[in-house]
Amino acid sequence: MLEAFFTALLVLVAVAVIGFAGLTWKKLYQGQR
Repeated sequence: MLEAFFTALLVLVAVAVIGFAGLTWKKLYQGQR
């Protein structure tokens, strides 16, 4: 039970980080053009 919770938390954090990185990269890419 606890292992599944930590796995879900890890996935959530990973998705958040990837989303944030994508958003930042998109803003930088748009700013350069």
